[in-house]
Amino acid sequence: MSEMKKEVIDVFQRVEDKYPMTKAQARELLEAMKDHITEDAYFRYTVRSVYFDNDDSQLVIRSLMKPKYKMKLRLRCYGEPEGNTPVFLETKKKYGDIVYKKRIQLSEEEAEDYIGCGIMHHVQNNTASEIDYLMNYYNLSPKVYIAYDRQCYSSRSERDVRITFDYNVRYRLDNVDLHEYGSEEQLTDDDTVIMEVKAMDRYPMWLVRLLSERKMYRQSFSKYARIYSLNQNEMNPQHSDAYAYNAISQKEKMLCSVQY
Repeated sequence: MSEMKKEVIDVFQRVEDKYPMTKAQARELLEAMKDHITEDAYFRYTVRSVYFDNDDSQLVIRSLMKPKYKMKLRLRCYGEPEGNTPVFLETKKKYGDIVYKKRIQLSEEEAEDYIGCGIMHHVQNNTASEIDYLMNYYNLSPKVYIAYDRQCYSSRSERDVRITFDYNVRYRLDNVDLHEYGSEEQLTDDDTVIMEVKAMDRYPMWLVRLLSERKMYRQSFSKYARIYSLNQNEMNPQHSDAYAYNAISQKEKMLCSVQY
């Protein structure tokens, strides 16, 4: 995906629910959904993201505590960034069950100059101002690179429903940019697939039925939070309150799955 030709949406407000499963379960569910979905215009691609945090990993620790409101800032591209490939600097906020995303589109060079040197880019709007405020207020810098291979489907009958399947989730804590160097660590094993349902309002009944029949329930699965849980000493060596951190981790593990 070297070029983005379809309309770019810069503001999102929707439900985003994750369903970890095996490859066999994903194949069986896709077969059951085949009359209700179609391959998206961009069906198969790699998502590459850089997540930002401060030296104390404040944003990810707050996320692990499961607050009603939480926020992330990330740089994202779809496919290998090269030439005129657009990259997106975006905020992702969650209040209750609703996810709010706002983003600006930059060239990779602009993004690197802004993140590394503080050189302002060409975008001047409210979203750009908010991102700049967050960068400075939290003293954010690139913290982790995350990539995964995605297959994307759209509902045939509901324009606002998209279903994605993420495979081969990997990450890197050094040389954190949008490129892949072959030194990434695996976050999920080869048999794990993360299905995500994105909907503006509510699930269509056909999807509710298929998930209920298979006893599939949404689960908390934050890629960045899980990476931090595995690499706390490296990502936050000055974090001394081990008791509080362990309590946060246990809270994540014990969180009950809730059927949508």
